[in-house]
Amino acid sequence: MKMGKHVFWRTAIACGVAMATSNSAIAQQESEEEPSRGLEVIQVTSQKRVQSVQDVSVAVTAFDQKSMEKLGIQEPIDIAVHTPNLNVKNVLNKSAPIFTIRGIGNAAFTSNSVAPVGVYVDELFLPTNTMMSFSVFDTERVEVLKGPQGTLFGRNTTAGAVSFTTVRPDHDGRGYARIGVGNYESADAEIAKSFSLTGDVAARVSAKWLYQGEGTFTNRLDDSNRDLGRVNAFAVRTGFLFDLDNGELYVNLHGGRDRSENEPWVGIGRSALDNPTGPAPELPGVNGQQYRNNCLSRADNDIHAFINNSNCVNRVGYYDPYTDVREGEFSQEPVIESDSFGALAHATLDFDAFSFVSITAFETLDKTTEEDFDGSPFRIGDTSYSNDIDVFSQELRLTSARPLAGKTDWITGLMYYQDTQEVFDLYGYTDRVNHDVQVDFTQDTTSIAAYLHTETQLSDKWKLIAGARITRDEISFDGGTTVVNLDDDFTGDVTFFSVDTPILVDDEEISSTELTYKVGLDYVLSDDVLLYGNFSHGYKAGVWNGFWAATQGDHSSAEPEFIDAVELGVKSTLMDNTLRLNAAVFNYDYDDMQLFADLPDGRYTIFNAGSASVKGAEIEANWLPTDNLEIIAGAGYTDASVDAEVGLLSYSDATPANTPEFTYNVVARYFHDLSGGLYGYAQVDYTYQDDVFFSLDNLKAVSQEAYGLTGFRIGVESDEGWEASFWVKNLTDEEYFTEILTSGSAGVLSGQVGSPRMFGFTFKTEI
Repeated sequence: MKMGKHVFWRTAIACGVAMATSNSAIAQQESEEEPSRGLEVIQVTSQKRVQSVQDVSVAVTAFDQKSMEKLGIQEPIDIAVHTPNLNVKNVLNKSAPIFTIRGIGNAAFTSNSVAPVGVYVDELFLPTNTMMSFSVFDTERVEVLKGPQGTLFGRNTTAGAVSFTTVRPDHDGRGYARIGVGNYESADAEIAKSFSLTGDVAARVSAKWLYQGEGTFTNRLDDSNRDLGRVNAFAVRTGFLFDLDNGELYVNLHGGRDRSENEPWVGIGRSALDNPTGPAPELPGVNGQQYRNNCLSRADNDIHAFINNSNCVNRVGYYDPYTDVREGEFSQEPVIESDSFGALAHATLDFDAFSFVSITAFETLDKTTEEDFDGSPFRIGDTSYSNDIDVFSQELRLTSARPLAGKTDWITGLMYYQDTQEVFDLYGYTDRVNHDVQVDFTQDTTSIAAYLHTETQLSDKWKLIAGARITRDEISFDGGTTVVNLDDDFTGDVTFFSVDTPILVDDEEISSTELTYKVGLDYVLSDDVLLYGNFSHGYKAGVWNGFWAATQGDHSSAEPEFIDAVELGVKSTLMDNTLRLNAAVFNYDYDDMQLFADLPDGRYTIFNAGSASVKGAEIEANWLPTDNLEIIAGAGYTDASVDAEVGLLSYSDATPANTPEFTYNVVARYFHDLSGGLYGYAQVDYTYQDDVFFSLDNLKAVSQEAYGLTGFRIGVESDEGWEASFWVKNLTDEEYFTEILTSGSAGVLSGQVGSPRMFGFTFKTEI
């Protein structure tokens, strides 16, 4: 049930005023007392300079290295369960995560899809979701910035940004080694160590290996009983830090190799067995008919009503007889093969009036992912995605060393960005029609931008924030769709479309030049309370449709999308620095919002919505009620609606995909002195997600009802620098879907199942 608009805003404003005034009173009372204990200061670089998270007038959820270890964050998808109003899912099972912040994301699974959430590693923008399933290791911090970040972070950040910052070398020789073992024959090892090579040069080497020898799925095809979903991935990073006379140069080389198995889709029939619609190819196990009519209403029944329903079959009449969703008969080998390499040079030179920063970065990825989309023994949705991506960026930045005229701090810079994506996707349909479909194209993106960000102290209490960025984007597309593996002896449906003429785009380009900006005010209510409000105008470049086309013109492009965003927030540090309490309310208006939808003929397309609006709120707290107990909690509310039309489809007041109305998370961590330099701790965490739709048509069958996940960790730490812990994720073995797609042409509901209960033992020591 959604909260009324006026009720929501009256409640949010009242809560904000009450919090601000009560915080001020508490802060005044505490100023007379001596501090005894307190929370650690969290440093972030959300404004491209090092600041306390409490001094930044942006809604930020930040994780430092220690908190990431305690929460078991191994990959980008893991941060979502501890961040209000953030949803992250792997759209291709173990690969290609999609980020959604405050209801704004991109449900597209195509290789060239670009989300409105910018993901950065050491300030390098990663352009596509296929690059975002990297291992998180030897990472100093992760910052989740909510709301448009177009001024400082640039392109494609209308929803926000997620920034990963890795650990740099030092001359102190800091390092660690960690090993872990767990169920499903899992193991991981991680090592990092700094070295002082000379008085002016330090180096750091870090590496991580992930292994899982037993998959969580079982393939029953031909009684093979082979488990699927094994993991074998390795990543390494080497960095060098050169001390210069007036600055430093950091050089980073990194790479990774993944030879894992993907997890299959759970293919659930949605067509009625008792209502055939025409002849089909003679396949073993089916009766030579085509099935197109729905066995149940997808609007009124959830996916569990279709599971184990013998009247619900796929397009060629196959029924999945297995009661366990992790069992099935899968025809496609589940492959993940990727090789990546990158380099970074980050130079900083300090002068009297400013600092000069140059960031040069290069990243390449060669990746193939294969999946059985239909989850059956027949080739009616077996897919292979292959793409080769090269990314280059160069940023030049000046940052003031002292305020201009004693009042204004400023940052200005130039950015050049370029990426090339070579995509080769093969959709296997030859048990359903007389051919497969190949999508083969090259997409080139070039972006040039200039920006200025200022912070002007108007008085002791008031600060004016203002910034602007002008961006030129050019995106070209060359290639398209071709019919391959044609079978002249095939019986049944002949084809989706004409097999004579490939549907191609001949090196066409979309381009745009846009101004984005931000204006805000900060008010320091007391030394411990900051109130802020800001208005942002954001922009996301146009995109090409990378799915297969049935007619000329289907490889079309969506126009740029624009957002006007208002945010009001409060940041407070209370109760003798034992309580950090931050809250924000927001309201977004979208023009030409880019959306992804499935069409009745089995195609997927990206298009622009007529209008969209999002409003909501979030609150986060970090509390030390005693010297031995820490509680971290957060809650988010999002009310999003879209009005859109594409082809014959119309969506009115629809909820965007991957947008639960309510989310909350809590972590309770208890510490105890065991004597002899040993400290024990116990940690319990819980995260809750409300009902969520996976598609724009808001069908009940393509949704996941609300659920919660519980985890815990117990461990011992030593003054000598070692730690041992036992942990569990998804303690109750909750069964839930992280993605559901529906295909009329395959006659299936295809779902991806969340991770089962996982547990293990971890040992870490300083070296």
